[in-house]
Amino acid sequence: MYRKIVVGTDLSETAAIAVEHASWIAKKVDAELILVHAGSDPGEALEELGKKYDAETVIAPGPPAEVLLSEAERLKADLLVVGSVGMAGPKRFMLGNVPNKVSHHADKDLLIVKTQKRKKDGEGYKKILAGTDGSPTAMRAVEMASDFAKRLGAQLVIACVFEPVSEHEQEQYRRAGANDAIAQWSADRSTRETPDEFKWRIAGTSHAEDVLDRALSCATEHEVVPELRAIEGNPAEELLTLAENENFDLIALGSVGMAGPKRFMLGNVPHRISHHAPTDVLVLHTA
Repeated sequence: MYRKIVVGTDLSETAAIAVEHASWIAKKVDAELILVHAGSDPGEALEELGKKYDAETVIAPGPPAEVLLSEAERLKADLLVVGSVGMAGPKRFMLGNVPNKVSHHADKDLLIVKTQKRKKDGEGYKKILAGTDGSPTAMRAVEMASDFAKRLGAQLVIACVFEPVSEHEQEQYRRAGANDAIAQWSADRSTRETPDEFKWRIAGTSHAEDVLDRALSCATEHEVVPELRAIEGNPAEELLTLAENENFDLIALGSVGMAGPKRFMLGNVPHRISHHAPTDVLVLHTA
């Protein structure tokens, strides 16, 4: 799965939580752990931290987000780990400046660790929630989340949240098919400019169940027996509420929609979840 894990640290107490989780995962999947510090040499503190977790340490000058991204690329890391830094309300967090920048530009899997007080450091992940809408990228995320759950010995719940398509939307999508240039030209502006990830709307319960059947087949190939949920509502809000109400340790989802000029549009599921999740978030690079 992962062979090399890079985690950013500024030697703060919150960064220590991210390092702790990165170390736990590295041991579970037998991966090399590398601690990256942006800025000047902090001296013995970083060296001692590296010894504590049996990890290589790297110091590089420059802004933290840029350093983490460039070093992860240079080191050919499979997973990049950052702390969330900052809270919005008693449970849901808002990303700090560094993880926010990293989340929009990372070209590899990204684990965002919630850096508030944990239940018990080193406890790891026992319950993982994976969201899917049946799109190719989301199904790839299910495959990766299943492998993650298998290797970590975690319970996996796969949820398909469906938002019924209106009659008007159905007509617009039929007229503006991806392979029909004339229909695309004739479609109204709002339809033409709809990002591809928003077009994967679920028509109803039967379609959601079909999506979950495919997700189940994918998970069982990794010897994981997940619990399946079909839920009607707004995808981002329903996944956030489910994670909060049922005390999930981790939300896993695909990265589609995390980059590009439309990344801040309301309804972008990975963007909203990465900013408001009540727990850790694993953004699986699927784009």
